[in-house]
Amino acid sequence: MEEKLLEVRNLSKRFPGVLALDQIDFDLYKGEVLGICGENGAGKSTLIKCLSGVYQPSGGTIKFQGKEVSIGNEEDGIALGISVIYQELSVIKELDIAQNVFLGRLPHHKSGWIDFKKLNYDAKEIMDHIGLNFNIKTQVEDISISAQQMVEIGKAISRNPKVLIMDEPTSSLGTDDIDRLFRLIEKLRSEGYGIIYISHHMEEIFRITNRVFVLRDGKGIATRRVEDWDVSSIVHAMVNRDVNSQYPKKSFDSINRDDCPALEVKGLTNRYVHDISFSIRKGEIVGLAGIVGAGRSEVLKSVFGAYYVNKGEIKINGKNAKIRHPKDALKRGIGFLSEDRKHDMLCLMDSVRINYVLPYFHAFSRRFIVSKRKIDKATKLAIERYEIKTPSMEQMIIQLSGGNQQKVLIARVTYGKPDIYFLDEPTRGIDVSVKQEIYKEIISMAENGSAVVLVTSELPEIIGLSDRVLVMRNHTIEAELTGNQISQEIIMSYATGGSLV
Repeated sequence: MEEKLLEVRNLSKRFPGVLALDQIDFDLYKGEVLGICGENGAGKSTLIKCLSGVYQPSGGTIKFQGKEVSIGNEEDGIALGISVIYQELSVIKELDIAQNVFLGRLPHHKSGWIDFKKLNYDAKEIMDHIGLNFNIKTQVEDISISAQQMVEIGKAISRNPKVLIMDEPTSSLGTDDIDRLFRLIEKLRSEGYGIIYISHHMEEIFRITNRVFVLRDGKGIATRRVEDWDVSSIVHAMVNRDVNSQYPKKSFDSINRDDCPALEVKGLTNRYVHDISFSIRKGEIVGLAGIVGAGRSEVLKSVFGAYYVNKGEIKINGKNAKIRHPKDALKRGIGFLSEDRKHDMLCLMDSVRINYVLPYFHAFSRRFIVSKRKIDKATKLAIERYEIKTPSMEQMIIQLSGGNQQKVLIARVTYGKPDIYFLDEPTRGIDVSVKQEIYKEIISMAENGSAVVLVTSELPEIIGLSDRVLVMRNHTIEAELTGNQISQEIIMSYATGGSLV
């Protein structure tokens, strides 16, 4: 690591009322993976956008391969050799893989028609290079979220960058896909790429990076070789306090075993899942485990009314419930947090306030007149309770960090105090300290008598929070685990169809 690709000195970015970056200094070398860690709102996303041309810095300098540069927009950044893979996918699902890889740069014949032969050949070379063995004419809507993430990586690499910035690249990936991604990163590192790797997963930081740079409150705290850090020192640098890594436990046995189940599902079947049967009682947390593509999210969406159900029975508190639409589920006391907040839950160009109260306008209205005063009061309380970092409730939610967007959604889901919670990847893209807050909130949901169905790709969360675990494989429930059965080895054995040790 001798040749510097990037030199950042005294980089600052100021928004009205907020100093998002405060004199940031760091270097990136050729053939290096630099990990960047920080809480949500620490400035990571702002830093990426300054490096890629989305934002213009308020002060400081950026040198690229020894020359000071001004990156006026994203096209300038790409032309310079800086490509970004954002946490939120930007694929066009109606187009095929090849068209997504070269989106905005489709090759043309001299006549002006698209050269599909060259497009498909070049796209196949790139996707083979990163190890995604799909037919490149496959529509993106027909492949998994994890495969869509690999398409995003292919799109970035197709621009022949020298610097590749990865923002939470494993947030949508299963174990096998993560291994494939890390093999690709090792390959790119050996080819001389400089890679900035942003992740909240400490095991990934220690597995793949050479050095680690920690941000806190918009300031650069320290940069060290990865072997000079451990988990506790990184977390302490991020939050300036010690964080208990243990999962909170219920203060009492909240499960009501005498009453009928809060939710019963029998024989639920549609194009996404097959013969799903389970029940959950008030005060209970049931984890849905399985590898990516097993059908966990599809179970939640099917019960919630987002997907049409061919056959099966749903009972809530012992009574048959016909749920044909999410509105029916909300009326029957089911709160839903989707894994894809960008597409399923947020109005990105609307304010924090609108996004918070969106499903509950009826609660703030009388005779069809909405009370702005009541909405403002409720939103202010939510911002305070969940410590949402925003200049005001009028801030567009797209301008908040991913973690603070998630806090707004957690606040929204809990506002109606539902009897049943469906939580799909509630801590995806969330930093260590905020995860602790969300864990406590999940425990509180159960202690207050609600039933919680939890989907997460992080096995420690499933093991640490669940009273029971349902393991899915091939779109059906493979096993129900309780007590000492709830272990990583047993869960993965059922999830992968392996033999138990």
